[in-house]
Amino acid sequence: MNHHVALTGLDGSNPLAFLAALGALRILTRSSPDHGVKMEWTIANGVWNPVLRLLEPLDQSGLINIIFNNLGRDISAHPIAFLGRANDAQPGSIRRYANELAGGAQKQDRERLDWFSAMCSELAPEATSQLQTARRDYFWGNLKSVMNLTERDHLRRTLFALWDYGDPLENQSLHLEPAEDRRHAHQWFKPSGDPTRKERGGMLGANRLAIEAFPLFQSIAFKDKLSTRGFSGNRSNNTRWTWPLWSKPVNLDVVVSLLASPTIQHETITDRDNDSLRAMGIAAAFRSMRILVGKTPNFTPAIPIL
Repeated sequence: MNHHVALTGLDGSNPLAFLAALGALRILTRSSPDHGVKMEWTIANGVWNPVLRLLEPLDQSGLINIIFNNLGRDISAHPIAFLGRANDAQPGSIRRYANELAGGAQKQDRERLDWFSAMCSELAPEATSQLQTARRDYFWGNLKSVMNLTERDHLRRTLFALWDYGDPLENQSLHLEPAEDRRHAHQWFKPSGDPTRKERGGMLGANRLAIEAFPLFQSIAFKDKLSTRGFSGNRSNNTRWTWPLWSKPVNLDVVVSLLASPTIQHETITDRDNDSLRAMGIAAAFRSMRILVGKTPNFTPAIPIL
């Protein structure tokens, strides 16, 4: 793995940036298996940046081209298109889709099954992934906008530049960035009528890449809710997301196992936990609370726990 590309725009302590890194890794792994893509995290200028390790040389422009050409704009042709059924008025649509998948599933259906089991469950058809923080009545429309509007330069600004938050938020954000917690006390304008949302505040490319990370976060039904990989708690006052950063180059399959580490979910990381995590190559871990502000979930700014 002599060739590397540092994604200097991504800060591993930011939940949206972390998901964008995973989305980029997943797209590159699926679209360019010959590159043997692996990822690790290193500190540069006080920030945890992801670094891609490759078997063959690839510059920034080539990397962006591969990712962009494999994203797609049309949500109806994307594996996440089934969520449109959750948006319709017909009861039982999610259960019917699950039955269709299970009834004749073949090897080539694995991707659709991964998307479904990350975002939904026929056992709790009204529940959503804990990773979904955009309100349900906005989520589908925002997904369509993010997918349709993302251009190469959005990806460049996300992956390789200091984030300028120069993209509009209105109707094109998945609400994964803690800075989007816009309560009255946090800003000049009234949240429900903030005119700046039409002009700035978001990173469109980061949201587009984050979509592609969703299948790495499987969910299982817990009563009438979903419990999602990497999360603990199931109420508005105790739900938290903890994610690891690793210092050794690993492929996508190993990343999934690190995301599922039960040790980093401990409320307090002990010295023994620390030793265990370090032995797995986990160099840092961050935690964000999933809070509810009115009807809208938000992620709080992350804190380091390791």
